[in-house]
Amino acid sequence: MTRVISVIFTFFCIHIFSSFAFSQDIDQEKLKIDSLKKQVRTETNPNKLVDLNNEIAITYGIVSIDSSLVYSKKAKVLAEKNNYNHGLATSYSYIGRASAQIGEMKIALENYDLALEKFVIEKDSLNILDTYRGISYAVSYTGNQLASLDYSKKALDLAEKLKDTISISSLYNNIASIYKKLDNYESSIHYFKKSLEIGKNYDSPESVAITYSNLGVLKVDREKYKDAAVDYQKVTEILPQIKNSYTVAYLYLSLAGYYTGINEFELSRQHLAKADQLCRKDNYQHILARVYRQYGELYLKEKQFQKSIQYFDKGMHISQGIGVSEEYPRIYKMRAEAYAQLGQYPKAYQSLQKANVAIDSLKSKKASNFLKEFEAQKAKEELNEQKLKLALKEQQTENETIKIRNRFVMAVGTIILLLVVISLIMYFLFKIGKTNTLLKAQHQQIKEQKQLLEESILNLKHSEENLKKLNATKDKFFSIIAHDLKSPFSAILGFNDELVQHYNEYNDKERLEMIHEVGDASQSAYSLLENLLTWSRSQRGFIQLKKEAYRIRQLIDESIAPNLAAANLKQIHVINSIDENLCVWADKETIKIVILNLFNNAIKYSNKGGVIYLTSQLNKDMLEICIRDTGIGMSEQIMNGLFKIEENVQREGTQEEKGTGLGLILCQDFVQENNGQIWAKSKVAVGSEMYFSLPVNKSN
Repeated sequence: MTRVISVIFTFFCIHIFSSFAFSQDIDQEKLKIDSLKKQVRTETNPNKLVDLNNEIAITYGIVSIDSSLVYSKKAKVLAEKNNYNHGLATSYSYIGRASAQIGEMKIALENYDLALEKFVIEKDSLNILDTYRGISYAVSYTGNQLASLDYSKKALDLAEKLKDTISISSLYNNIASIYKKLDNYESSIHYFKKSLEIGKNYDSPESVAITYSNLGVLKVDREKYKDAAVDYQKVTEILPQIKNSYTVAYLYLSLAGYYTGINEFELSRQHLAKADQLCRKDNYQHILARVYRQYGELYLKEKQFQKSIQYFDKGMHISQGIGVSEEYPRIYKMRAEAYAQLGQYPKAYQSLQKANVAIDSLKSKKASNFLKEFEAQKAKEELNEQKLKLALKEQQTENETIKIRNRFVMAVGTIILLLVVISLIMYFLFKIGKTNTLLKAQHQQIKEQKQLLEESILNLKHSEENLKKLNATKDKFFSIIAHDLKSPFSAILGFNDELVQHYNEYNDKERLEMIHEVGDASQSAYSLLENLLTWSRSQRGFIQLKKEAYRIRQLIDESIAPNLAAANLKQIHVINSIDENLCVWADKETIKIVILNLFNNAIKYSNKGGVIYLTSQLNKDMLEICIRDTGIGMSEQIMNGLFKIEENVQREGTQEEKGTGLGLILCQDFVQENNGQIWAKSKVAVGSEMYFSLPVNKSN
């Protein structure tokens, strides 16, 4: 790669990725390509031949992306054959650049990674900078904006060290664009203005036009059309000076979005047609997908609803083909609006549901990025554990050294004693006694160190077990928050949005069904949140037990009363045979939660018309309480996973009732806190028996 690459914009906003633009006329580029091809035919040096093919590839970047790919791949093959690392790294980089321009982001990232690895070995700062920019662009199109921002900032650090002002301007633009995607308006405006200031000072029309376009897009998104008009006037003035078709296509697309926003539909259509022509000619698939989306938006505003839907579908088809999903929610919502205007309400509703699914998918990607911080902490803890193990190993080595030293001392002492045994027998006896005392002390020291080592190893095992349990707790907690708690809120928001926007388009029965759906989802979310809060308080030791003597039958009647209506709905008969005079010594509030959870599970997994039995039995100083149902029962695999937070045994009830996954964990914690035990018996298709025991009051 040559110095010219440092002045090229690799990544612009969500919209701009320039392809190594040159200021010369395209005809001049073609002449240059012909000249390079003549040199290839006569060149005999294998490394020079690789460089010539790479130069042809980069020159084709402004003329034909397909041809650029052909020559960069040819250079790659030659470089591999000759073990020419710099030429191979350059060809990887050019393949990545061309692949990104035609929307093949996975292939682009694979080649950029290979290029970066070799440039780092060569300590080639300039090419590392450009590769970081290429990776930032490609990663952005996969939806990971935080990673894209990280690579752009790495590139900016290098550009500042190299004092590469043009690259700094380009990277300001990139960073501003990422902040726009992250909805950070102030930071985005700040970096766009910094980029514009440098671009004006260095007479870079392409850079200036791109930055004005990005500022315009940002303002149009916030419906600040008057402010955006100034920016787009600048874009229109500079546009004739730009030769790069990739950049020109994006600027036409940006102008079309502005004209659609201010209802200048004919001007918008003209600019979209120009962008469409360039995209088809040079195979810019990810730009073409947005061209179709803007056509759909234009026809929607013109009330040509059927035509609007056709273009939305075209844009979705291309986006799915190249793996770009960020605009799915916006397209699905606009398509739903078009269907609603046509009176096709089921299709409108389906489209809104797809929009919610797409939003959830994008949010999950973001959530996964925040989990990386937790994983980093976990890695740090594992590193500390490795250091501790290493220290223990060093201690063992030191102990072996002490033993060897002791053996040496004993051997030397024995030789000396043999030499002076006759003449110094009294002195020998005195010395041997002293030596024995020292050896005993050393032996005791070794014994104590061995004991310390054994205790340390045991503590390590306990720490490892606690770490596994903490990891399982973390995984369970994040799983519930990321999936179970998200799902009901998605339903609530989706139905609420539909009722707010299209209330009069549904009859009373349909509206009532939606309200019931919102109610069910709200109840599910509340139940899960209540269990989460209770579980969290339990884990942190915030629940204080107040143990007292009371009649267990009365507490059970109070605990199951709220759920008797649910049992009646499933026509389940409840038989409570617990003696009214039996008393236990335990905390009322935590035991109520245990009874409520176990009774609720019995209802959930009982078939319609089933029976639930509540019985008790004295066993020495413990009262055993059983809640038995005639439901679907449990397999041996499910039984083995009960009461283990690291096992996922959550399943739906007989009428698709949802569970929180925390109920039995809470039950186990609270029963054990009250000095009791909890266990289960079950057979598939026969039913389940859930037992727990509590200390009895001595008066029993």
